[in-house]
Amino acid sequence: MKSVKSKIFVVILAVTVALAASVTTFLFMDQQKSQDKINKPRKTAVIEKTYHGKAPNCPEKYCVSVTINGDLLFHPALWNHFKTGDAREFDFTPLFAAQPQYYAKSDIAICDVETPIAKPGGPYTGYPIFNIPPQVLDAAKTAGYTTCTTDTNHSWDQGLAGIERVIDKLDELGIEHTGTYKTETDSQKPLILDVEGGRVALIGGTVSLNSMTADYDWRVDRLRDDEMADHDYDRMISMAKKARDQGANLVIAQLHSVQEYLTYADGWQQKAAHRLIDSGEFDLIYFHGSHSVQPFELYGGVYVIYGLGNSQTVSAPQSRYVNNQGLTVRVQFASTDQHEWKVTKISYLPTFNKTGAEYAWCPLDMSDQNYCASATTDQQMYTRMENILFSMGLNKDDPIIRPWVIDEEN
Repeated sequence: MKSVKSKIFVVILAVTVALAASVTTFLFMDQQKSQDKINKPRKTAVIEKTYHGKAPNCPEKYCVSVTINGDLLFHPALWNHFKTGDAREFDFTPLFAAQPQYYAKSDIAICDVETPIAKPGGPYTGYPIFNIPPQVLDAAKTAGYTTCTTDTNHSWDQGLAGIERVIDKLDELGIEHTGTYKTETDSQKPLILDVEGGRVALIGGTVSLNSMTADYDWRVDRLRDDEMADHDYDRMISMAKKARDQGANLVIAQLHSVQEYLTYADGWQQKAAHRLIDSGEFDLIYFHGSHSVQPFELYGGVYVIYGLGNSQTVSAPQSRYVNNQGLTVRVQFASTDQHEWKVTKISYLPTFNKTGAEYAWCPLDMSDQNYCASATTDQQMYTRMENILFSMGLNKDDPIIRPWVIDEEN
């Protein structure tokens, strides 16, 4: 009997030991699993946000598009067409009416304010000392311009008062601006434009003030062609470096020339563009001021747009009919990491200023039947400007530089 009890005890003991071992193993394994969960990297949902910008067909993760065109050049014969019931008031909205569809497809749209603006009600004056209706800038805002440059050969036409009026009006409208300044401190700050895809700095200078002299040299950004040239180049290059130190991904130079109605880039333009590019600090160079369309160039891996003509202007005589023609260009920059950027597309759109009773900015989009002048005249103007664009060695078959046909964009 004792033997049987002993056997039963042994069996119970064995079962107990086995159960204890099983429990211990289970607890160890469960503890190990818990430790593994702590040590093992968590799988989190990674949401990669891309910033393709407003222009279509971005080829990389990040894109920024910048649209530029020619001078806002207003003479009495132009602004008198846009008087309202009150002879002192103006509505220029119809003049800009065809532009918003293009600027809506750009992250940044830049205008060039060629001249000072007057107080509401005037007095208004045209060439050679301008003082134009301030409602021009209201229409520019409605059209979709986000930024304007103000450094031109006419910047000092109305002295400090003219500069202050332009700055105050642009501030009132919420349009970013650069080129002229109220204070020296403001003149030392690079304009950096923030958009979803990146940060773009805009730095400029005018070669001339039409033999005038501002009260302070810092009042108007300059890039002169005389004994002050080295000083002005150093300023622009230093501002570009400062902008990059402040986080700018891209730096664009805009320059204002004074040799008018040329269909080629003059000596100062080429020297200025090349010297700035040689600094390694600029990603695009473009020019205003000639009142005519001038060529594109690729120099040192950087594109140069030498002349954008006029955006809005008055009728010109046949001898300088190019004054009525302009160019709107959208440049798309792309990057995989917001550090290394490249130009992936330049879309160009020749334009025409309808004249007389129909004054209006008109796109020479050869894909439709909405002619600016007539089928024949539109084609002649388009071909003339397109031939100029490619007259400095770039190929019309270049896959980067293509006509801007807005109906083909999605």
